[in-house]
Amino acid sequence: MKYKAKQYAEALAGAILKTGADGDKIKNNFLKLLKKNGDIKKAKEIVALAESLFIKKTGRRKVVVETARKIKTKQKELLQNVMQRGDIVEEKINPELLAGIKIIINGEQLDLSMLKKIQNIF
Repeated sequence: MKYKAKQYAEALAGAILKTGADGDKIKNNFLKLLKKNGDIKKAKEIVALAESLFIKKTGRRKVVVETARKIKTKQKELLQNVMQRGDIVEEKINPELLAGIKIIINGEQLDLSMLKKIQNIF
């Protein structure tokens, strides 16, 4: 690895934070750089680090909403009460949850899934 993952992540987050930055151009150039330096296998780690740096620098929150099935429109409206403007929202479908919802905000988890309730019984 030519550079450490943290160095790549800081550079990527810095480039994205620049005013008027073209996201597609940054992404393409960054991938070319990783390929050129032979560090493409570390791309997932680098992007995860860059995302956490971006979140820290902007004061935003990362919200992961995990459900057993696709979220309906009315449910999305209810979730808007939990979210703040500028939050980075990721929706995941996890059939293992059976029913209910799991919300993770900056690593803190609220698990209201049927799977969790069943696990608590046993």
